[in-house]
Amino acid sequence: MIDGKDLTEIALEANAADAAILDTSTIQFHEDFRKACEKNVCRRYDTNWMGPPAIGPIQKLMKKAVRYRQGMLFQTVHSIAGNFDMKGMLEAAKIHDAVFRDLLHRIRQKYPSEDFLPLSAGCCNICERCSYLDGEPCRNPGEAVSSVEAYGMNVIALQKSAGLSYYHGKNSVTYVGLILFNKSE
Repeated sequence: MIDGKDLTEIALEANAADAAILDTSTIQFHEDFRKACEKNVCRRYDTNWMGPPAIGPIQKLMKKAVRYRQGMLFQTVHSIAGNFDMKGMLEAAKIHDAVFRDLLHRIRQKYPSEDFLPLSAGCCNICERCSYLDGEPCRNPGEAVSSVEAYGMNVIALQKSAGLSYYHGKNSVTYVGLILFNKSE
């Protein structure tokens, strides 16, 4: 049986800065967040099975997400040199991804028969080169994850609905991950 409190404890053990449980009914979806993907803001559009357009239409993804009743939202917070410290932001993203992967591994070990929908910050990067670019199937479908943004979710609203602070001070960057699940009765 999945216990939301247990999931947040696992997140903190995996070095998340904070974590909270939210109901999927509070998730705000908006196509503008997905359109940022389509405008290639992350420079990964049309390069990855887990990102647009390969991941599928936003309406389908929104329906998939709300089939889960709850989610565990977690944050990693990182110090950077300033607003334009791209190197620091990229390094922070790598650290976030390591925390996300460790957290997901721990959850899957503890709840091996449960169905989860893990979403992280940015497009999947499990493979050095995504097989999408070569017209081949995903090499790691069990490890591949999409982003919160690809699903059209408002990240700031997610954090607010979960009771987590979005702003952690000047010269910091915050990344989030969301693991959707159905709490066992």
